[in-house]
Amino acid sequence: MTTRRFLLQSSVTLALAPLAALGQTPAWPNKPVRIVVPSAAGSPWDPMARHLADRLSKAFGQPFIVENRSGGTGLIGMDQVAKSMDGHTLGVMFMPHAVLPALMEKMPYDTLKDLVPISQTQWTYNVLVVRSNVPANNMSQLVDLVKKNPGKLVYSSGGTGSPAHLMGEYFKQLTGSFILHVPYRGPVAALQGLIGDQSDLMFASLASALPHIRSGRLRAIAVTSSERLDALPDTPTFAQAGFPKFDVRDWAGLVAPASLPSGAVDRLNAEVAAALAEPGLAQRFSQMGIYLQTSTASAFKDWIQQEIPKWADVVRRSNIKME
Repeated sequence: MTTRRFLLQSSVTLALAPLAALGQTPAWPNKPVRIVVPSAAGSPWDPMARHLADRLSKAFGQPFIVENRSGGTGLIGMDQVAKSMDGHTLGVMFMPHAVLPALMEKMPYDTLKDLVPISQTQWTYNVLVVRSNVPANNMSQLVDLVKKNPGKLVYSSGGTGSPAHLMGEYFKQLTGSFILHVPYRGPVAALQGLIGDQSDLMFASLASALPHIRSGRLRAIAVTSSERLDALPDTPTFAQAGFPKFDVRDWAGLVAPASLPSGAVDRLNAEVAAALAEPGLAQRFSQMGIYLQTSTASAFKDWIQQEIPKWADVVRRSNIKME
């Protein structure tokens, strides 16, 4: 009986060992999590980040707090994410982060090795806008104006290598025009410069430009999408305005540093998908110019890997330099 009891106790102990080991592993998250948005408050990526922070806080039982860290066309904030070792930091990655490796002689982090993709969250379309007192109501009038006044008009952007900068240079190539570029510390500051008469036009995110278009302070010329957008039904696409090659989509998604505990990615991916699938949410965000898009972690990783060489080629052909 003693031998049988010993064997039984031994088998129970072995069976419970994995569970005991699992119990010794701290649950994630076990403290507040910060979501770093590498741009100023009010940027096109803020609404999504704050929605996710609210929903993830409820799902995980720990506060998720949005922190804005602007500068360097997103470089400063993402550098903090990549180098975070606390296991409780996430970041919002957007298109400029795929452009920076081509602009920087030496990146402070490795985009593909130091960051772990979690899920794409959105597409964000841009709209070419001019100040209300610029004498151009449509694309043909604007192109005629810039060609007749080479170097006299100014377009603003959120920084060298930002979506607005790349689109501005691409627009100059397609129209054969010369427009001065003035980079600002982020898209919010660039839009404020446009409204403050410090520049004449800008490729602004639809989300940030809409209130000013509706108030009449800015005039929409064309949207960077393949079809007209519900938020601006009277504004043509670039194809409809005579530039079919100009179809550019900005994107964003959630990433984490390599310090994120293994296993957390799948749970985060699932919770992000659930948070963005809420009834009525897609329509509400579309009115702000934000179009929801989730993905698997691997699909988001593949997308980033495709974007880096694509934009490197654009930077090379446009001879864009970090200013």
